[in-house]
Amino acid sequence: MRILITGGTGFIGSLVCQKLISKGHEVVLLVRGNKKLPPEMDLQGILTYPYDFKPDSKIPLDLMEKIDGVINMAGEPIFSGRWTEEKKQRIVDSRINITRQIVESFSLLKEKKPQSFVSASAVGYYGPRNDENIYEDEPAGTDFLSQLAVNWEQEALKAVSSGVRTVVLRTGIVLDKGGGALAKMIPPYKFFVGGPLGSGKQYVSWIHREDMANIYIDALLDPKWNGPINATAPNPVTMKDLGKTIGKVLRRPSWFPVPSFLLKMMIGESSQVILTGQKVIPKKLQDLSYPFQYPDIYEAMVHIVPS
Repeated sequence: MRILITGGTGFIGSLVCQKLISKGHEVVLLVRGNKKLPPEMDLQGILTYPYDFKPDSKIPLDLMEKIDGVINMAGEPIFSGRWTEEKKQRIVDSRINITRQIVESFSLLKEKKPQSFVSASAVGYYGPRNDENIYEDEPAGTDFLSQLAVNWEQEALKAVSSGVRTVVLRTGIVLDKGGGALAKMIPPYKFFVGGPLGSGKQYVSWIHREDMANIYIDALLDPKWNGPINATAPNPVTMKDLGKTIGKVLRRPSWFPVPSFLLKMMIGESSQVILTGQKVIPKKLQDLSYPFQYPDIYEAMVHIVPS
């Protein structure tokens, strides 16, 4: 298959691309200008197509009519910098605009259309929750990230009316070495000042990057996958237990919690994403018999954290 990918050079996207190439697929990345690929992605079978990602941009139909499937992961990083009004608008526009442009191109294709469309979303869809199990049929929250996810998913699911099978992945906290949330959590443990963030009672709905990449690929290739799917490991943990597990694997204590007020001072409004949580259960993945490589946090951390 020839797969078009947005956000393909990111933390998750780079691994998705490498796995697709290893399976014999051809990958076309939409990239800004003449952006060069990182060395690990300089692989035969990965092509780049320059795109400006402006609000009024149009994906060329002569490109899209040669595509068999689309994975959409583009978006302004959520946690890089404080949430000013300008930053929040960039977070929204970077996701909504490209998703809309992809779906509009589907509707304009006269003959051959992609077989499948997989678009990112986030467990932030559900808003702050306590400790109840959250499945895919739960209603959306009302905060900024919830409404972002609602609008993002609405744009993606319009592809169904064009006859394109569509999957929306509500992604949890993605864990692996070299990036993501752990890149900021692990260093304090090495200096014996690691610990949970906030009260520690909030649930963290996590997933290993290997599983996340495999889920994108299975969603793309398997016709049984449809609609919104919780892309999280089957065993969410509290922030306290996550901290204890990091400490156990590193052979360090997890006794130095970061107070809620300090996080709020440091990063502002976005701290609420960390200080509140959701206990998200991947019911659809379980019903689809997805074979998790890392269903439990300890075995995931043993793989991730350097000994």
